[in-house]
Amino acid sequence: METPIANSSQLTTILLAVADDIEARSDELRQLDAAIGDGDLGITIQLGSEGMRQFLSSSPGTDIGQLLARCGMSINKASPSTFGTLLASAFMAAGKAVAGKTSVTTRDLADMGDASIEGIKKRGHADVGDKTMLDCLVPAAGAFRKELSNGSALNAALVSAVAAADEGLRSTVGMVSKHGRASWHRENTVGVQDAGATAIYFMIESFARHLQALL
Repeated sequence: METPIANSSQLTTILLAVADDIEARSDELRQLDAAIGDGDLGITIQLGSEGMRQFLSSSPGTDIGQLLARCGMSINKASPSTFGTLLASAFMAAGKAVAGKTSVTTRDLADMGDASIEGIKKRGHADVGDKTMLDCLVPAAGAFRKELSNGSALNAALVSAVAAADEGLRSTVGMVSKHGRASWHRENTVGVQDAGATAIYFMIESFARHLQALL
């Protein structure tokens, strides 16, 4: 049996830190989004982060599956934009993967990552190569699971996941946007890093950094 790496209280602390970290990047994300979209990602991040904090600060309980699902619902309620809805779908799908658990293992984290990807795909009908958050999240989750399959320790798997997320993020620069308002600009989106993927990278990096602090 795998050793638990984080209980519900520790995960709550990590997610609160992620909310603070991503909100601190809101202006940067607004400017990036404005280059090929409507520039509303900054306010989306601010509202979503506040929704996360309000829920996570309210003694969300010990069931991690419910914690993640309800956190996703709070994000969606606070920020019902395209990005907010997709992020909420990721949280809710991840919650289903660990329903009833009061602590998570490294394998649970891998399952949560895979489930979040499927949740986003189902809701947004996008895939890798479409210049979306999936271009960052999918390689990160894949690298994490691969490291675990090779017998690597959690810290090494987290480092690999962040590196893969960064590489996936940078790959969006050469892509054409196929979804959302950015898709209206088509070829003009080539040369600009995707704002949604950037936001997801910041969240992955923050989550990994704060989880590593527990190790």
